[in-house]
Amino acid sequence: MKDYDVILASGAEHLKESFQEEGFRVFTSALNYDRRRLFPNADIYAKIEDVSEISNRRVVIIQCGTGSGPAENEPYTTSDRVVELLLLLDLLSRPVAVRETGHKRYECKPIAPPSSVEVVLTFQPFALQDKAFKTGEAVSARWAIETISKVCNKLWVVNPHAPDSLDWVEELREKNLYDTIDVIPDLISFAEKQFGFNDTILVTPDEGAQERYKIKGFTKNRENSFKVDLHGNIEVKDKKVIIVDDLTKTGSTLLKAADRLRNQGASEVGMAVAHVLPLMERGEELLEELIEKARGMIVTTNTIHTEIFGEQNPQLTYNIVQTLVKHI
Repeated sequence: MKDYDVILASGAEHLKESFQEEGFRVFTSALNYDRRRLFPNADIYAKIEDVSEISNRRVVIIQCGTGSGPAENEPYTTSDRVVELLLLLDLLSRPVAVRETGHKRYECKPIAPPSSVEVVLTFQPFALQDKAFKTGEAVSARWAIETISKVCNKLWVVNPHAPDSLDWVEELREKNLYDTIDVIPDLISFAEKQFGFNDTILVTPDEGAQERYKIKGFTKNRENSFKVDLHGNIEVKDKKVIIVDDLTKTGSTLLKAADRLRNQGASEVGMAVAHVLPLMERGEELLEELIEKARGMIVTTNTIHTEIFGEQNPQLTYNIVQTLVKHI
């Protein structure tokens, strides 16, 4: 038996088979009497049926901190994912065995909780709002991470958008409540194998990615959520290049960077992005268009479950479980 057990919340259930293949005991949240986790009024249901089996065990809960796309059965929002995770953490902190003794009468007896409970977020909740950009804004990413970290032994986040330079991130790190898992090295190796590249040049499309990955790149001006302009020149003539980024929704920045690199003489251009985030409207359709426009030269991970990458193009999808088991 492994030295810890895995609980997969709704956003990470697609990883079940992979964890089982690695030899882990895997638990998932049960369904309510409608065979769902969302009640008709949108309340969240959370239950670990075999909770007594993880008494006095180290437990790692895995959740994806963004809403669901067409590949999932229920329409979760980011807020739903956070609340579901908090409910799971709460029930694990004080689990009970329930016995019905009569009509709407129940007897509850405490169950020994796990010895420790850690959390892995495969995607950071409210990722783009990690600081206040305008007066009066809520820093929702900070709120979510701080709230979760207060009720678990440690919180891990896979390639968060929030950089270590933020004060609130630094404070959590100093308290040993927070750490990150970097999938990019493994993803780049996966990309090079998929593309048949060697002697590769790595480039990032904006300053934020340059800070995170310490590699050269372009500068970016953003007009809105969908329109960006890139600036700068990089010596890539006759070179094979992989564009590295942490997040894309439609791929517009990646595609512009690829065009710019080709115009500057790159012989071949591939893309490696840690997270692909389907938009609420036409999300999977836009990702399908991205693969076509990228000429199939794009890889990502399954940190977020998508139909286009995870189910229809598994050859372009790196399995995050392979990285998680090395770090946790």
